[in-house]
Amino acid sequence: MHPDTLKHKASLWFGEFGTSVHITDVYWEGDITQAELMAVADQISPDWQTIDLELDPQHPCHGQTYRLTKPWPPRADEEEALRALEMEDALEGHYVWVHCCQIVMDPEGDLLDEAGRAYRQSFSTVMFCTEFTSFDDIAQQCDENFGKGEWDEYELYLDDALPTPVASFG
Repeated sequence: MHPDTLKHKASLWFGEFGTSVHITDVYWEGDITQAELMAVADQISPDWQTIDLELDPQHPCHGQTYRLTKPWPPRADEEEALRALEMEDALEGHYVWVHCCQIVMDPEGDLLDEAGRAYRQSFSTVMFCTEFTSFDDIAQQCDENFGKGEWDEYELYLDDALPTPVASFG
């Protein structure tokens, strides 16, 4: 039988293997790559976690079990992303002061990067205030205020968390 006439089936599942819920079945003729099949599954339901493949009975590998699992970010990355979303929700609508800095590699620096190299932060003398919407929006505003590549990190301060000014002008 010609490979383009073989009819295959993929079952999309949500949840851990053995306790998952069936989403739907997808049928196609001919060959498909894993990446193409995962793209089709994403279009049908972004919640899928497992795809079980059944090859056409005429296929030489029919009867073997094929299972694709959705690649997930490492647990630490997932937890960090969740914390960032929670922080964005908590800050949304509040006014924040943004203080940008550059990372300067310095053997005498007090901080260490992932590779264990010492560095220090060189903060800008200028801060700006804005209504918080998202971390990406803050980064875009840092680019607009200081220029792309002119800052590496920023710190946020709630408006009411700033110290009382010691002097004022005007």
